[in-house]
Amino acid sequence: MKNVISKSFEIKDYMLDNTVMNGFWMNLIDREKLTTEVVYSPVGAGGFSSDEIKRLIAEITGKCNNFKSQLPENINCEVVFKDFDDLKYSANDDELKFDSRELDEIRVVYRFCVGYHI
Repeated sequence: MKNVISKSFEIKDYMLDNTVMNGFWMNLIDREKLTTEVVYSPVGAGGFSSDEIKRLIAEITGKCNNFKSQLPENINCEVVFKDFDDLKYSANDDELKFDSRELDEIRVVYRFCVGYHI
């Protein structure tokens, strides 16, 4: 089993419906940790409603699950929601519990980390 990250995803893989990416940064911390920070903004003026935030969080956690399904077993994917006090979701966890609210944008960090299994 490889203990390095050897697969990455394209910017289009992070896109969500009815949003634009207002920021996209990838940081390869070392060969075992990769973070991708994305700022999603609404198309046009205004912000996201509370219901849109719920939809976006469901889509983002779905992306995390999808990424994990394409990676080797020992590489984990998680998402940190910066606008919700660094609320963390790990791939295939139970549904997140959070208080949705209106936001101008939503900032998330996808983390890919090699997990060692003995």
